[in-house]
Amino acid sequence: MSKFECTCGFGPQKKFDSNRMIHVKNDLSPEVVTFQKLNGFTEVRDPGFSQGRGTSYLIKNKTHETDAHFILWNLIFDEIKKYTPTVKYNLVREPDIVFTLDDGLTVAVEVEATKKSENQLKPKLAVLKKYNCWFFVVTKCENLKHYRQYGLTFTRTWARKAIAAYFGLI
Repeated sequence: MSKFECTCGFGPQKKFDSNRMIHVKNDLSPEVVTFQKLNGFTEVRDPGFSQGRGTSYLIKNKTHETDAHFILWNLIFDEIKKYTPTVKYNLVREPDIVFTLDDGLTVAVEVEATKKSENQLKPKLAVLKKYNCWFFVVTKCENLKHYRQYGLTFTRTWARKAIAAYFGLI
């Protein structure tokens, strides 16, 4: 993994991972922001794990997913990585994120940015049921009720607490 020390600007030096496809804009120097934008990153405002207008991110979304899905997917992955190194993300077919608990149980996470029909969800649910535990995280609270009929569902504001609970921290 290629990283370089960002020494531009004032204040403490921050590590910058040039392989990451998502960055909080305020964590970057103006020079790095300009460099990233010249290299295909776009600026997107998103609430992350909260509500409202949110934070400005620089992202390079090369997926077929919406920017809201892409950002939350990356934030959830990073949050899980705080608790376990056995976490992976998937671009196709498998759940968005899969992680393993200390007792060996596997947990799948599906991020949903749009309301999908029952027919659209059937194949996804069949895959999710192969895991010991699984849950949805919806980017829009108005989709919470819709997804709850299919399984355990959290809003973006509850995602951190849900993840911590799997590791016995709540």
